[in-house]
Amino acid sequence: MNDDDDDDDDSNSSDEALLEMLGLSSLTTMMKNENDEETELFSSPVPLVTKDSLNYLCGTKVQEQYSNESMFVFPDNYSISAEYVRKLTEELVRTTKYHADRTYETIKIWKNGEIEERRTLTRLENFVENHQRWSELCHGYLPQILSAVLGEEMVLFKEKLNLKPPGGSGFAPHLDSPSLMKALGSEGPRTYCTVMVAIDNMTAKNGCLRVCKRKWTEDTCCNVIQPTDANPDGAGRAGAIPSSTANQLVFEDVTCNGGTIVLFNGWVPHRSAANLTAFHRRAVFLTYNPKKEGDYHKLYYERMEKLRNEWRNVEKKQLHNIGEESELKSLSSIPNKYR
Repeated sequence: MNDDDDDDDDSNSSDEALLEMLGLSSLTTMMKNENDEETELFSSPVPLVTKDSLNYLCGTKVQEQYSNESMFVFPDNYSISAEYVRKLTEELVRTTKYHADRTYETIKIWKNGEIEERRTLTRLENFVENHQRWSELCHGYLPQILSAVLGEEMVLFKEKLNLKPPGGSGFAPHLDSPSLMKALGSEGPRTYCTVMVAIDNMTAKNGCLRVCKRKWTEDTCCNVIQPTDANPDGAGRAGAIPSSTANQLVFEDVTCNGGTIVLFNGWVPHRSAANLTAFHRRAVFLTYNPKKEGDYHKLYYERMEKLRNEWRNVEKKQLHNIGEESELKSLSSIPNKYR
């Protein structure tokens, strides 16, 4: 064995140590198919995790960028096939075979010279555990590369697929962490980050994600509004930023192609505008927390179901004499199963 071989062994040992620290068993993630044959999970639609790709994410350049801006856009070579994530999205949207909490809202659209109101599916949640390919992505490739950036093993906390149809409204400025903490309180984790995977190309015209880049932490975060009611999904939820504060922040468009992966922490102010195009602007938002703080995915949705049911029952009593149409509008931000 020559000196070069020794160097290779040292390098491989170092890489394996890195993977062990991140909770990853090997450089190539494997799965078993229905015939119990081992196959590579990450074939062509998803990049293969290699020692070089992990080393780049663990490098000083990425670490400094994420620390200073509280967000990071993964380079194109880490992107997932846009065609693949669109296919997975269509599978969820077009069939009830896969369980998902579905939210419908009333959207105003311009048609034939007039404004029409149409009830449209705008959001899906709680679907990862019921769809094999989504589960592979959200428990496999995505937390692998996320863990490399953060330097510790991360686990899925919750998932949300935003469809933003033509005419769909934007999202007001807000922080994620305060609303994420609401469901579990002191029982849950304290550290959150969100991975966004663009499904369609994101542009300023179709309401792309907009963020305020800065070194944001729980101690340096901006002011937020206290919740105005018990609706865990409402506009007055925990984490909403008052307009007086939002007007002083500089938000930048995150324009990108479908399949691009974006990471931001739970204290980053972000927002989006309305979709002014004739096509959907779809993106999945996956929230993770450090594994050392616990695995709360199941408990989170159990607790949210309880909160949503409590709020729904109060609203239904208040709206009993108003009529079904008004009631549906009031409950539009609550997933359909809780109505």
